[in-house]
Amino acid sequence: MTSTPYRFLFLTFITKRSTVVILIPILLLSYLIGIVYQTINLETGIFIPGEGNSTTQFLEGFLLASIAVVSGILIMIAIKYNREKVLKGIFAVGLFISSVSVFWIHGYILELLKPNLYPWIEIIFAIVGCMLGIFVFLGFISNKGNLHFRNTIIVLLGIAVGTVFGLILPLPTFLTLIILISLFDIYSVFKGPISKIFKKSNLSVSQQPNEFTIQSIAIGIGDFIFYSSFVTFVTKELGLAIGISAILGIIMGIKITERSLLKHGKFPGLPIPIFFALILSGLAWVVDHYLLLVFKP
Repeated sequence: MTSTPYRFLFLTFITKRSTVVILIPILLLSYLIGIVYQTINLETGIFIPGEGNSTTQFLEGFLLASIAVVSGILIMIAIKYNREKVLKGIFAVGLFISSVSVFWIHGYILELLKPNLYPWIEIIFAIVGCMLGIFVFLGFISNKGNLHFRNTIIVLLGIAVGTVFGLILPLPTFLTLIILISLFDIYSVFKGPISKIFKKSNLSVSQQPNEFTIQSIAIGIGDFIFYSSFVTFVTKELGLAIGISAILGIIMGIKITERSLLKHGKFPGLPIPIFFALILSGLAWVVDHYLLLVFKP
């Protein structure tokens, strides 16, 4: 049995169930993380979010988004010149470092929260990150394990990375990043890296799905990351009620995206959920900060 070329680039959660059912527990967990970390002032630690003026913070968001764009371009170049082994090596190292780093960061933040209660927590979390990094390598680079094994890895890594983004980035940086990444997701799926990977890996996309067939839906790890980061960020920075509104917005967007995905075969997972989340969160913030003041004694 021959392996599909570049299959390791598809870091996706694959399911035949509704994506809403899958994502609701993940969004709620991100919400709880935002609640727990509300009491932590990260400026007292090694992370100093919000340095500089608003212009600098917007530029930081642009820079982070540019890194994603440049990475996508490099992937397309590597695919064009058939550098699959090079990509595998880069992905293996990058995913392992990401796993260790984000879990260590969570351990570090928890130690800030309760230094006497969790004296070894950052080391324990770093070890967990190492284990997850090994599992990522086995599941996606070496193509070992079953679907449930790979899906579990995607969920754990997606939440860990996403919630870190939601915790350490200031508002202008975060908004710039998530809007630009959502726009790039549209290009990536239809014309950019994801489209090229589909063609190169010979993965077919049915344009006329059979309504009597149960179809699988793939959710990219990037979707998990930015759904989680949005909920965590809004909950931590803007409040519990606004965090709930973000969850509702993402769920509404996911339902629309799911229908479009089943209809067209491939569809970007970020733009519509993030758009609805921004709208509902913004409305909730206006109600909370202005309209409710009218009714306060």
